[in-house]
Amino acid sequence: MFPNPEIFGVQLYWYPLWQWIAILVTFVFALWYVFYKKMIQMSILKIGIIILSLLFLGYIGARCFSVIDYLTDTGEMTGWETMTQDLNNGRLRWYGALIFILLGLPLIAKLFKIKSFPTALDVIAINICLFTAIVKQACLFAGDGCYGVYTNLPWGMYFPYGAAPNILPVHPTPLYDTIFHLCLFGFLYYWNQSKRKMYAGQTAIFFFIATSFFNIAIEFIRINPSIALGLTLSQFSYALIVLMMLVYYWTLHQNNQNRVLANEFKTEMI
Repeated sequence: MFPNPEIFGVQLYWYPLWQWIAILVTFVFALWYVFYKKMIQMSILKIGIIILSLLFLGYIGARCFSVIDYLTDTGEMTGWETMTQDLNNGRLRWYGALIFILLGLPLIAKLFKIKSFPTALDVIAINICLFTAIVKQACLFAGDGCYGVYTNLPWGMYFPYGAAPNILPVHPTPLYDTIFHLCLFGFLYYWNQSKRKMYAGQTAIFFFIATSFFNIAIEFIRINPSIALGLTLSQFSYALIVLMMLVYYWTLHQNNQNRVLANEFKTEMI
């Protein structure tokens, strides 16, 4: 949407700029949220290492799914080159990051001996939501083609710069992303401390399902090509995330039931 900025003769790029802004803001919020709100008992060093681990997993997942997206779109194996391309070019798939983070979290919890995994996942989900709201501005400012289809609505935008410039007004889908996730972040922040919250892990389940359905819906006004059944790789990936969350909910429900039965058995024995 905007040309890359230049400060004191130094050329900057929107993608890494917004990525670093998102990382720093989320890191500061995570430290404040954990220590001020006392959500989980953990040292600063351990929190920092966990955040770096999540960033690494997310980056690898986003790159891998970028390659898969390229291969499904073109059928060419040269898509593997995107794994080593400059960060300035973006080419990251956010749904890939979420899938890799979800798959890697149980291992991280085991390595760092996180006692209450559901509680930790709630905190992580809130921070991922904040990160999403900020980092989506990279797409908006760079104008790399992640915008939507043509629209004659008053808020339609032009993206004359970047890798995929357009000449007609289109849906500013990255802006929709940011607005939705900022609202969702506010709700999750309130809900996670609310007495109406029924069990640990509920906040995370709500976030991942809500963001998945939102992204499945918004894909219908994006310009990404479908791969099967009229659906895009993004939609299939978010459907997988919803499935993962349903499995996680069932696991939590079973564990809670077993805990209740165990407590009733102890009470009867006494």
